Amino acid sequence: MKSKAFQVIQYILLLAVGVYLCFLFFNTLDFEGLKAKIINGNFSWLYVVMFVSIMVYVLRTLRWQMLIRSIGHETKFLNAFSALSISYFVSFVVPRLGEVTRCLSVKKQHDIPFMQLLGTVIIERIVDIVSLIILLCLTLVLQFDQIMSFVQTNIFDPFYDKILLKIINGNMVVIIAALALMVICGALFIYFRKYIRERSPKLVVKFVEGLKEGITSVLKLKQKKLFILYTFLIWVCYYLMTYFWFFVFEETSVLTWGACLSILTIGTIGRSVPIQGGGMGAYHFLVTSVVVLYGLSETWGKDLATLIHAGQTFFTFAMGLVGLLIFFVSYWKMERR
Repeated sequence: MKSKAFQVIQYILLLAVGVYLCFLFFNTLDFEGLKAKIINGNFSWLYVVMFVSIMVYVLRTLRWQMLIRSIGHETKFLNAFSALSISYFVSFVVPRLGEVTRCLSVKKQHDIPFMQLLGTVIIERIVDIVSLIILLCLTLVLQFDQIMSFVQTNIFDPFYDKILLKIINGNMVVIIAALALMVICGALFIYFRKYIRERSPKLVVKFVEGLKEGITSVLKLKQKKLFILYTFLIWVCYYLMTYFWFFVFEETSVLTWGACLSILTIGTIGRSVPIQGGGMGAYHFLVTSVVVLYGLSETWGKDLATLIHAGQTFFTFAMGLVGLLIFFVSYWKMERR
């Protein structure tokens, strides 16, 4: 009961943060101006973006099938594809729940142990995190001045002006808020440490065994180079999904490959924030800040961030519905046998 209550509270808090960030962002967005730009935009590039987006799903499905195969099981491509599509759809609404949904979908159709499937999904997440770290390092090397300017403008300066400087000057409200935050963090740490200790040992052992098998599945891969190639192509597609959006408008077409690299890196970090709607609000603010660093106005930054996120949202929902359709048709055929 405590776990469920905490999950509900966490969901509500994250939703509140997302709604608040969206309110701040869209409250200053010129909707009439954006509407006029959309009317005059060249949206034939949208088809290219959608094609590349589908390729991401295909490549991720093929890569996941390799991991499942490495633990001694086989899956049909369409079943794995539908599970992946459904998981992104679910994660968009409830962050992190999509991974569980993906495993349950495949287990329902192939009777593969859930914990083993979860292990393969976790190793996928680890690979994605490592890939993002590599991308971040590459961006720092190739776009060092712009990234440092972004950090200075959006992290160091606000922290110094709004928090550190007020603490130095003896602002009691900020000092009390900082102390309260420290107390809350300490209490949460103590609570979770106690919570973990109270968990059932059998459940932990079962989870660790399944997790271990999933993580070691990479070592069992017969085609490691192909796995790396799939991962590389996935990130190339992510890059192109962002880059092709630049050409929808003449004004944004001047953005360079370096700008796309920075937007992809910072935007991915924004989307990774566990807020409903694919990091809604956080993604918009971060991408807008990056676009401004490359010489465009804040208005264009907001418009581009809004369109990219809206396009990804539409695609996620559309593919989620396709995934559900494939799942129910496949399950119906299986039940008729």
